Amino acid sequence: MGDGIERATGPAGDTYRRPPGGDLVWIHRAPETDVDALSALLSRLRAEDDGLDFIVTGSGPDMPDLSLQVAAPPDSAAGARAFLDKWDPSLLVWMRGRFLSSVLNETDHRHIPRLLVEADAAALGSMRKSWLGGGPRSSVRGFHHVLAADAEAVARLRRAGLDDSKIELSGVLDEGAIPRPGNERLRAGLATTLGGRPVWFAPGVEPEEIPLIGEAHRKAIRHAHRLLLVVGPKTSESGPALAELLDALGFPAALRSEGFDPTEECKAIIADDPDEIGTWYRLAPITFMGGSVGSGSTRSPLEPAALGSAVLHGPSTGIWEPAFRRLKRAGASRQAASAAELGARVVEMLAPDSTAALAHAAWQEISSGAIVTNRVMELIRDTLDTAGA
Repeated sequence: MGDGIERATGPAGDTYRRPPGGDLVWIHRAPETDVDALSALLSRLRAEDDGLDFIVTGSGPDMPDLSLQVAAPPDSAAGARAFLDKWDPSLLVWMRGRFLSSVLNETDHRHIPRLLVEADAAALGSMRKSWLGGGPRSSVRGFHHVLAADAEAVARLRRAGLDDSKIELSGVLDEGAIPRPGNERLRAGLATTLGGRPVWFAPGVEPEEIPLIGEAHRKAIRHAHRLLLVVGPKTSESGPALAELLDALGFPAALRSEGFDPTEECKAIIADDPDEIGTWYRLAPITFMGGSVGSGSTRSPLEPAALGSAVLHGPSTGIWEPAFRRLKRAGASRQAASAAELGARVVEMLAPDSTAALAHAAWQEISSGAIVTNRVMELIRDTLDTAGA
């Protein structure tokens, strides 16, 4: 496309039209932005005002379908104009820093208010001599309000000429994942079928992980003979392949998509219906993060943590490293690197006291970051109200 702007991904795509009387909030995120925290923010804003829509630009993991994900405009006057002509946002929320001066200047020309959230010293590191000129410095001054992640960011913002009344030291967005939905009727039915059997759930598993997971399961069932392994494939299409691999290890595994429920004789099952993930989080006291002994965890560990399932993982945390780091810091997860260690961890975590302690620590950690989210919500509401007055 000649304007350099890619089409949106998400439920509306090119057909997007702002709802009558509604507002469109444009959020430009940084690679370090916590997707879980941002998703929680959008979910809470949408719950309060269903007239709000969101577009998200910037790099990072895919967002849930709470927003349209679109390519950021090029840092040029023409690119900024084309982007704003297309989307016409009511408010811009810029995260971290790394400013596109032409884009920010064009939002000012159109009187689009903008907020800076999670401003941190690293992202503002270029604010030295080059920031003494008019372009970047005036870009900083154009923010209506700034939430700074650290004290050094506050100092740099002051040096750039931003008034103290617009600066607030808050920290970063740090809130847990939106709990995945679960089917209560399905959960109750499976709980009856399981009859109190211990369960460990491994969502997002890659084929190369099956030998290690299978061997860990073999070791664990020596201590918990009724233990059921529930494997969620990284993609639904890979379910049959994972079933074949488990069968070769001596664990015939039926596919949930074919209507199979786990029988007492069944030691493993493939949960290849993505709509059941939230249900299995609720049923399994332990969740092992698939991909974490492969190419990198395929899901956020805050998903099971938000639903009371204790988190177990390998060394490859992938793009979800910040979330894993949070849980580790809070003593709310366990790590294993080998089959023997993984099997031992599963047995250890099957003890009710162990899983309860991990789940409680995780819940406390997930809940602790709501203060910053609340403040961002307040700023967005107040700024939109002022702009619409």
